[in-house]
Amino acid sequence: MALVAAVGWSDAPELDRARWGQLLAVLMLAAAARLLVFRIFRDVSVALDSTFYVAASFAFGFVPAALLSFVVLCGEAVVRAVLPRSRSRAASRSWLATVASCLFQGGLPALVLLGTGVLFGVHRTVAHSDLALAALVLSVAATFLFAHYAIAGVGHFLGGTAPREVARAFVIPLWVAELTPMPIGLAMVYGYVHQGLLQFLLIGSSGLLFNWIYRRAHIARAKLQLRVSELSTLNKVGQLLGGSLERRVLIRNIATETLRLVGHSSRLMIGLLRDNSQVADYEVFEESGASQTLAEGAEGALTKWMLANRKQLMLRHAGPELDAYASGVTAAAATAETTATRPHFQSLLAVPLVTYDEVIGVMSVLSEMRDAYTADHLRVLATIADQSAVALENARLYELATVDGLTGLLVRRHFDQRLEQEWRRAQRYGGDFSLGLLDLDNFKELNDTHGHQAGDHALRAAARIVRSNMRATDLAGRYGGEEFVFVLPRTTVGEACTMAERIRADIDATRFDWGGARVGISASLGVAGYPDFGRGDLAELVSQADEALYRAKRSGKNRVVAAPGVVGSPLDGAGAVVTPR
Repeated sequence: MALVAAVGWSDAPELDRARWGQLLAVLMLAAAARLLVFRIFRDVSVALDSTFYVAASFAFGFVPAALLSFVVLCGEAVVRAVLPRSRSRAASRSWLATVASCLFQGGLPALVLLGTGVLFGVHRTVAHSDLALAALVLSVAATFLFAHYAIAGVGHFLGGTAPREVARAFVIPLWVAELTPMPIGLAMVYGYVHQGLLQFLLIGSSGLLFNWIYRRAHIARAKLQLRVSELSTLNKVGQLLGGSLERRVLIRNIATETLRLVGHSSRLMIGLLRDNSQVADYEVFEESGASQTLAEGAEGALTKWMLANRKQLMLRHAGPELDAYASGVTAAAATAETTATRPHFQSLLAVPLVTYDEVIGVMSVLSEMRDAYTADHLRVLATIADQSAVALENARLYELATVDGLTGLLVRRHFDQRLEQEWRRAQRYGGDFSLGLLDLDNFKELNDTHGHQAGDHALRAAARIVRSNMRATDLAGRYGGEEFVFVLPRTTVGEACTMAERIRADIDATRFDWGGARVGISASLGVAGYPDFGRGDLAELVSQADEALYRAKRSGKNRVVAAPGVVGSPLDGAGAVVTPR
């Protein structure tokens, strides 16, 4: 870089005091162009001011033009750093970091401009013909802009953005945007060559008007695209919310579509209040699709704030203090990342989930970028939250009606409906499915000896084991008392016996302390399947499974028995007992 600067200075034309005064007038023009800044990629903004630096290069020389760009861009960085709003946004940044940012923001374009001048071997081109001058100006501009944004894009690449996205969403759009007003820059050069500084400044003022129009058009286009994206997302969210009553599915669908809309490398948190408490359990989702469940403690600042204020919250540049609201996410990140690499959130949007005038939870998005979100994002998030709150409340009521509160398994009535559906599906399309009945052994004695709370604990432990052994398509329910039932679609009786034996072994290995005693539990299981049994009647299939369970109880308990005559079963043809190890 020092070599480029040295070569540039050696070839630079002499500038007397009058010409430095002219350059100062151009500096004011370029500074005015910097006021017309607009965002074009993530937190990157552009002002279309490169036209003035390129034009100044051909009017005054590349070294003065590079100095001009350095002064304007570095001055802008300093002004932004000392403004009250900017100081609050950068409270955690040292002055050394601010100076480094200033030097980079102003120094990179200046050095690239000098390097471009050295590459083309030109400074002032008043001796060229108009046609040759046009070709040279546009060639220099294209080279300078592409090199500048390609180098600047390396930072995004090192930050984890894919090279193709850097090129597609950063380098090429900014290159095209800055090249668009370059014909005005060429006209400024022509005006200076043929008419002098006044013509240069007049045409430059027209360039400012073009920049203002371009900025307004870009902002309007961005708003329109955002609005279209919002409506598309809201429509899709509405369809997804109406398509399922399972809370886990609802939450994941909500997270996926919301993160797709807000972007900015966001994380989304959905927290639902526990019953009759002011403590929420949160699930955190990333754009990659990864998720993590967090149990928020009683000190959860975000939940407390929402319960106390019951309104929307937007923090655009909160800095480290935002960690108080995102304590769960920060703590989770700390378990897998070092203090230096774990997220420090700068922006947050949060809205309450409200149904029947009661806050049931919180939905929020967080980003490590400053000013990541706008009022439009907040408005859309609030709309999604309103729809989500109703859907989640419906899912909760559905769970109350279909899920046993003690074990978390399906209640008898709902299980019977699902079993009937599986029966009809198997009859229509063919294939196997199996039914299993499970009964805890000596459950009455456990209740009499240790109390009903110990019995409830044993039921919950057994239910967890049953659930953990089920696949996504399997069904498990509480059939009554200490008896459970499960259906395994597309599963032969032999395969079902293998799974049943795994459940039995896991329950048999379960021990828990209660009232100073070490308590163990066991279970007996009976298995039957379609089409092996119950070819004409579902009740016959249930009866066969019940009979197998009865035989397991009668033959010593803590074992699995299949209905007799099963081909391919690991048990013998009479439904022999699987003895515990």
